[in-house]
Amino acid sequence: MDAILFDLDGTLLDSKGTIMRCLNATIAEYDGEPFEDSELNKLIGIGLANILELKGLRRHEVADRYREIQLETYKQDLKWYDGVPELLESLDSAKLGVVTMRMGKMAHEIMNGLGLAHHFEVITGWDDVTWPKPDKDHVRTACIELGVGPSSSVMVGDTKYDVLSANDAGSTSIGVTWGMGTVESLKEAGAHHLVDSIDELAILLKRL
Repeated sequence: MDAILFDLDGTLLDSKGTIMRCLNATIAEYDGEPFEDSELNKLIGIGLANILELKGLRRHEVADRYREIQLETYKQDLKWYDGVPELLESLDSAKLGVVTMRMGKMAHEIMNGLGLAHHFEVITGWDDVTWPKPDKDHVRTACIELGVGPSSSVMVGDTKYDVLSANDAGSTSIGVTWGMGTVESLKEAGAHHLVDSIDELAILLKRL
């Protein structure tokens, strides 16, 4: 494979607690009802605007405030999954990219702040494409930016949205089971491979 694309939240970043904390802090400022921890998994992958709509708060100023809170406080609890820095070091000879439902600028700022942005040639946010995940446009755009064909790329992610975007684009899809998606949803979406640990992922990527 000529390129490896990664989803960010739930794949490289252990961000469940950060996302929920910042969402509920934002909602509280607008007198909304907080999300329960058990609701988090259903929120991942649908985009911030759609998440806020569930609380009747789909407004630009609310979304902007959420991003402000996260950028101001993410270092409190946002971290890479164990083994991710070592994995990226081992893949430095490959073209690496990120395909994320965060805004591209925000993703880059957070990744840079956590010290690993330099491993990636491209970071493609939802606002960098016409149609984000699960549409194929998201993966295809990242491939174009990397100068590779989708069939020569791998997409690694933790939700069905990552798998669907990869498969429709013609990429090889790898579902990881430590994130926010379920094994069943990854299988139903048609993941070509499933891995249960960073070590398994490293072995698989070297084989493909």
